[in-house]
Amino acid sequence: MIAIAENRVRGPRLALLLVLGVLAFTILAMAPARAQSDESGAGPLLTRLTPEVLSAVFPEVTRVEMVEDDGPIAAAAYDGETLSGYVYSTLDVLRAPGYSSTPFDVIAGVTMDGRITGAVVLFHREPYLINDARRTAQLNTFLHALEGGEARLGADSTLPPEFVAGATISSRAMRNAVQEGGRMVLRYRTEEFIVTEPTVDMINFRPMSAAELVADGGVAGARITNADLDAAMAQAGLGDLLPEVPKTGGPDNLYINFVTGYANPPRIGRNGTGLEPYDHLINGMPESTQGIFVATLGGVYDHRGTRYNNLSNDFLLERISVTQGEHTYQFTKPDMIVTPGKIADILVLPTDNEFDPMQPWRADLYANALRPDGSTANFVLASLDYALPSGYILMPEPEPMPAWVEPWLASQGDIAILLIALSVLTFLLANQAWLSRNRRLHLILRNGFLAFTLVWIGWTASAQLSIVHVVNYIKAPFAGLDLGFYLAEPLIVILSIYTAVSLVLLGRGVFCGWLCPFGALQELLAQISRALKLPQWNPGERLQRILWNGKYVSLGLILILVFVAPDAAVVAEEIEPFKTAITAYFVRALPYVIYAVALLTIGLFTERAFCRFLCPLGGALAILDRLHLLNLLKRRPECGNPCHLCERSCPVRAIESSGKIIMSECFQCLDCQVEYYDDQRCPPLAKVRKQLERAKEFGPAPVRVPAGEPA
Repeated sequence: MIAIAENRVRGPRLALLLVLGVLAFTILAMAPARAQSDESGAGPLLTRLTPEVLSAVFPEVTRVEMVEDDGPIAAAAYDGETLSGYVYSTLDVLRAPGYSSTPFDVIAGVTMDGRITGAVVLFHREPYLINDARRTAQLNTFLHALEGGEARLGADSTLPPEFVAGATISSRAMRNAVQEGGRMVLRYRTEEFIVTEPTVDMINFRPMSAAELVADGGVAGARITNADLDAAMAQAGLGDLLPEVPKTGGPDNLYINFVTGYANPPRIGRNGTGLEPYDHLINGMPESTQGIFVATLGGVYDHRGTRYNNLSNDFLLERISVTQGEHTYQFTKPDMIVTPGKIADILVLPTDNEFDPMQPWRADLYANALRPDGSTANFVLASLDYALPSGYILMPEPEPMPAWVEPWLASQGDIAILLIALSVLTFLLANQAWLSRNRRLHLILRNGFLAFTLVWIGWTASAQLSIVHVVNYIKAPFAGLDLGFYLAEPLIVILSIYTAVSLVLLGRGVFCGWLCPFGALQELLAQISRALKLPQWNPGERLQRILWNGKYVSLGLILILVFVAPDAAVVAEEIEPFKTAITAYFVRALPYVIYAVALLTIGLFTERAFCRFLCPLGGALAILDRLHLLNLLKRRPECGNPCHLCERSCPVRAIESSGKIIMSECFQCLDCQVEYYDDQRCPPLAKVRKQLERAKEFGPAPVRVPAGEPA
């Protein structure tokens, strides 16, 4: 290797071999990419519904038939002769893309009552799922967990999208497509009642007893004893009179058990009066007719009395009135739908009423007291306040929150950790002179942050910024994706913004040197390598300049393929070993693992070889590095002539022999700054230190302060 470094003639050949290696990797990897790409040309739905697929998405199906209508494409699923539901494809119904711009194809089933029966992925081009057996298995488990859930966008799922670690955008997009697609397929072919505003529930029914209706608020009840009767008469100033309907027994004996409620919901009206009276209200009277349910469940008194049969009394049901706001409603015999065999009625409100069932109302129950002259005095026996419970009101389906909001809410803890870490990094970079003056402190903080980047940002949070993100951000406008696509990964968004700002201020090195998990892995391994005294090799200055072009070649190749051969671009992105080494923890197909391990092995002998010579993301950042505004790295006139200490100490050889720092290749590790402030190693500072020491020993002497240092 030393001979190669010294032989400048062979340098260009080595660079050419590097470029050819990149092309060979891409071409060889494209074969499986094309095979997978062919699967995206989806044929008719029935041809995709193989027995294996059907058994997974709708186990009870015995046959399927395409539905011939103008609705979303679907196949009717039959169990014998019974229509059980529908099978559909998210590709046919929604053409929803995940993290890539290529729509995926998930086959799913939905029952007639709006429940998902299963879901299976037939095709996708999701970059963090392709050739990743571990994540693919997680995705299958995640989609299987949708079984039994509601076919409605925004419905809860058993497993969160984060279950598919590192591919949450893809899993969330597939879940949403299955839920939304199921509702679209079903809604078009059923008489589903679509609620656009709060509406009385006229659909749902189940048998309920009077006690159950009272318990859940469907009806309000008043149990009046003889003692309660005496109290009501005393309050009305009639305590010395007798009730018109005599009481029996002692004070605790029941006088009347009265209940009332809004009659239109079938759980109230039908349970309270039976099918025929309720059917007469709903179907035998003008549309929008409303009724009040009233019933006496026991006692010697009842809500009807006898006078409602008398013409002289105008058939008035004098014992009941209903009040809502300023309106009081009284009822006559023609307004009563009587229940045979029970003292239970539906009192029909006038058709021109202003009664609002959503608002509270009050039912008053009256009784009479007998005066000595034989006349009667009317008084309120009980007043029941009533409001229709929320369980009897259908509400519009809530607008699902934008897809990007969910991961931000779910990642609040991770976001806080990352923001704290970035604040620490900002402090270190802003105070790099202070940090660099203490070699041991610099080593501890530098390695500690690299370990955090590798273990937490990379292996734990799977927030490895990659050329995949750059490519997808470039493709998004062409695929018609909105702002939500860019916001779908909170940690990546935050890292991207921080990288962009730091790139403009300080250059490429902030991300590549501090925030790249794979870069951190290489650097930590390189330190172990040096500690073990493994041989180190770095190319000469001319050869290095040639090798630097490798990252621009890989970047250009990927960007060209993005527009010319998108499927091949997905595989070309595997030039980055990030998915294998960081987000997949090396659990991938053997060729990918070998490739990643080979790059890390090379890095043991040439520090950060991949970052310097092959990384397409590094190439993109290096190009944009030319925009940086600040240069906080200190230099002296002696740097490069005659002193080469910083040049030799730079682990990535980003300092020329002239002493100039090539910022587009600098990783901001601050090793050169540690040397710059070390008066034991930096020759100009060491000279000053020795002069000061001699001055203390032999007396004052002129001291020349190096340029850039305070006197």
